[in-house]
Amino acid sequence: MTRNKNRKPYKYDSKYHDAWAFSLAIKGATDDEIAEAFGVARKTIERWSFTKNDKGEKILSSFGEARRSGKEQADAQVVQKLFERCIGYEITEGQQLIEHDSNGVPHVTEVRTIKKHIPADVMAQMYWLNNRSRKTGEWSQRQDVNVSLGDDSIREAVRELTLDEARAKLTAIRAMKNENEY
Repeated sequence: MTRNKNRKPYKYDSKYHDAWAFSLAIKGATDDEIAEAFGVARKTIERWSFTKNDKGEKILSSFGEARRSGKEQADAQVVQKLFERCIGYEITEGQQLIEHDSNGVPHVTEVRTIKKHIPADVMAQMYWLNNRSRKTGEWSQRQDVNVSLGDDSIREAVRELTLDEARAKLTAIRAMKNENEY
């Protein structure tokens, strides 16, 4: 990170810094990147982002509002594009037909406008559903496996085994289980 050479802290100017913070945030810049662009520490960005109201409560400053607004708008654009990838979308493309004259010089003879359908992206759908229903776990790919040993004495015995001994016992248990299934 480059800082100002004379080591004096930059003076915050809302007319200058708010618009710049918004423009960086809407382009997806992180707080570290915003701080680097301003030539200040990240702590300075955080300090500029808050002020106190008449009651002494910590609230967003105009700088913090600009930064938050830019980030929210950038995130909203990403969400919209992800949603389009999930359901599919239409695009319009221009297509030029080029013919060569007798001297070999190319000329555009026709311009066509073609609408294309971009199909839904299954990976985007999975990502969307996994994140949208995280609380319910309805579409989660995570699997919780609970193994009940039933008897605490088995649990205690397993704790005292070396890794090789545990592997051998597990193999033996699996073999017995397979024999009992047939």
